[in-house]
Amino acid sequence: MKTGGRFRFPLETVLKVRSLREEQARLELAQAQNQLARSRQALIETEALISGALTRMKEARTRNWQASEYQMVFRYLEHLKQAREGWREQVAREEEIVAEKKLVLEKCHQERRLLENLRDKKYAEFRRELMKFLENQSEAILLARWSPS
Repeated sequence: MKTGGRFRFPLETVLKVRSLREEQARLELAQAQNQLARSRQALIETEALISGALTRMKEARTRNWQASEYQMVFRYLEHLKQAREGWREQVAREEEIVAEKKLVLEKCHQERRLLENLRDKKYAEFRRELMKFLENQSEAILLARWSPS
């Protein structure tokens, strides 16, 4: 065993790359979650606009509406309903993206942990060998000192 050197893990570079990939996956997941939150908020706001428009229509029944006003309100409601469906589709797509990003992050985390566990095992083995070597050296020194000459 070489005792002059310090512990070197041959896959240290690979471990660093895996750690960087895991951090990148974490950032991408955070960005995807933020985008999903923004889309959900837009969906909530669109639904609030629809319910507000319907409420105003119900309250304004006593008012004499012109046909063009009804058409304008109904077109606006149709536009909002289409927007709501678009936001629902967008939220569904983004939920799938977030789920995919979570799986990628999980995989990266597992790969990094596997390499860290391997490094820890190799380090424990290195320490055992070093302690064995030092013990043998100590015994040799003691025997050399106490041997009758």
